[in-house]
Amino acid sequence: MNFEALVLALEERIRFVCGEQARYRVLWVVGKPRSGKTLLSRTVCQRTSWRYIDFTLDPGFLDSLTGREESYHPEDFLGTIKKLIDNKVATEIVAIDEIESLLSLWNWEQQEVFFKQVGRATRLPIGVVLVTRNRTTQELLKIIPGMNHIFEMPEEVQL
Repeated sequence: MNFEALVLALEERIRFVCGEQARYRVLWVVGKPRSGKTLLSRTVCQRTSWRYIDFTLDPGFLDSLTGREESYHPEDFLGTIKKLIDNKVATEIVAIDEIESLLSLWNWEQQEVFFKQVGRATRLPIGVVLVTRNRTTQELLKIIPGMNHIFEMPEEVQL
């Protein structure tokens, strides 16, 4: 698949999954390391004026947890999203990439709690796109059976 077609496919999927009428406004973008997830997510956000956040590098995210690593729990992440909305950092859609450093704070069971709580969060006033290499589609489906809010990077992308 060529990159331009992939950009259009992801944008369409985000609009469908994260639209105002959706019950669960969360889309997971998954794929192997170096498969193009970050480039794809950034490109879609640039073209649509949606907000792209690198959780590891952008100030105010991972660095804000310094000293609180032990007490920051999976359910606190929804509060982080709420702050983005309240502070008007994101108004329609936000793509949050590089969440692996956040996930590394928790053991496997806590990570599963995170995936369940965020994946089934209702009443989100904006759409949320989470980009990760930490779980495959099959692993997410084991955690949240029947979930169809997953965009998996194809094996062969022409970047």
